[in-house]
Amino acid sequence: MCKYIAEFWNTTTNVVFFALAAFGMYQVRATKQENRFLLCYIAMMVVGLGSWLFHMTLQYQWQLADELPMVYGTCICIYCALQADAKVGTDLYVSLGLFGYSAVVTLVYVQIRKPVFHQVAYGLEVLIILIRSMMHQIEIRKTNLSAYAEMVQLYRLGVGSFGLAFVLWNIDNIFCTEIRALRNALPVVLAPLFQLHAYWHIGTALGCYVSIVYQQYLRLVKLDKIDNFCLQKMAFIVPYIDRRTKAE
Repeated sequence: MCKYIAEFWNTTTNVVFFALAAFGMYQVRATKQENRFLLCYIAMMVVGLGSWLFHMTLQYQWQLADELPMVYGTCICIYCALQADAKVGTDLYVSLGLFGYSAVVTLVYVQIRKPVFHQVAYGLEVLIILIRSMMHQIEIRKTNLSAYAEMVQLYRLGVGSFGLAFVLWNIDNIFCTEIRALRNALPVVLAPLFQLHAYWHIGTALGCYVSIVYQQYLRLVKLDKIDNFCLQKMAFIVPYIDRRTKAE
């Protein structure tokens, strides 16, 4: 569709990363939340930029810029999950451990160049966040049912977005030849509907964004500040945290 972009739809759908990350950054500043969440959204934007450059050029260096920031950004989210109830300044060992993990993954991946290694390294990070988040939910259920209910909603939306995107990504990988033939046989206006990797970008962008909102909400609960905030939705699906008004 454009001679300057190798994969048009796989490139342009990364705009969802930019839009959601920018909105998240704005909300962090507007509600005066901690800089750890600002870093999460910046990392999310970097992932989108790396993916954009890779799918636009299909060059190896930009593939690394696509894949490695996923590891780095998820480490920041792990930090948020592990330090949700910790005081500022007690995080040295956690920070060093996550930095070391990122460094090892980078060095090994650059040497062996095996995509499955990156997938396992990233999947392990996601698993840690899922397990720790569930543990937090179990704890909060005992003391704050309303907060627990909203956290479950966020959890399901995030996992559902990632899960559906993962399924579509695998279908696209397994049946790549057949899906490409189908797109070629369809009218130009319908062919983009079967760009399944593009849906992967949209689903992971939403899942990433929701997981950060979840960590923001969790932190507020742990700091006993959640009564000053409320969970809102934009366009009926995009959650965000806002300060309560005096009337509320």
